[in-house]
Amino acid sequence: MNVLDFFKRNSEVDSSHTDEKNEIALPADTQQEQGVVKNPEIPENVFIEYAKPKPKPSMDTNEVKPEASDLQTLYRYLEQNLEKKGYEDALINPDTGYMEEQVLYINNELALLISKIKTYYAGYMRTIDFHIETRQRSGMIETVDELIAHKETVAGEMKIVLSIEEDSIQRVGLSQNPILSYRKGFRNGFAAITYNTVLSRKN
Repeated sequence: MNVLDFFKRNSEVDSSHTDEKNEIALPADTQQEQGVVKNPEIPENVFIEYAKPKPKPSMDTNEVKPEASDLQTLYRYLEQNLEKKGYEDALINPDTGYMEEQVLYINNELALLISKIKTYYAGYMRTIDFHIETRQRSGMIETVDELIAHKETVAGEMKIVLSIEEDSIQRVGLSQNPILSYRKGFRNGFAAITYNTVLSRKN
């Protein structure tokens, strides 16, 4: 091999390397036109597992926690003022028999509510007793003392509920507040009918 052949061969090798570099650097469209096959791009998620975003806490105001049937629930029922309802019922159906039916309905609603409250307190007391027993076995003296004090408070509320139940059976005391207001409204409705149909006429 002479010197010219050696330089010629090296120049061919260098040009082939340059062509390979140019092929790599060519845009995708140009490579397709020249018949160059490009390896497909593999998305990152095939090899990289991203942390999934945690769901945002719900801000729906319609989700309301169910109310416990306790002494406060009973107080709210007894604080009802049914005078307006009694007045409107008298204008629609001015009959004392209808009034007594509504009074019976109010009493039955009260009895049903008291029954629910007694069931709630019975289950709650069992839960407290369970916690007292298990915490005593664990030696949690301060927690047990708090539970015992809380149990006494719950027992006191239960006694008030039983007292109101007895009053409702005897038709006395706080249990009669909704009924008294209903009767008052019904009688006022009676009086309004009498005034409008008779007393308001001019001689």
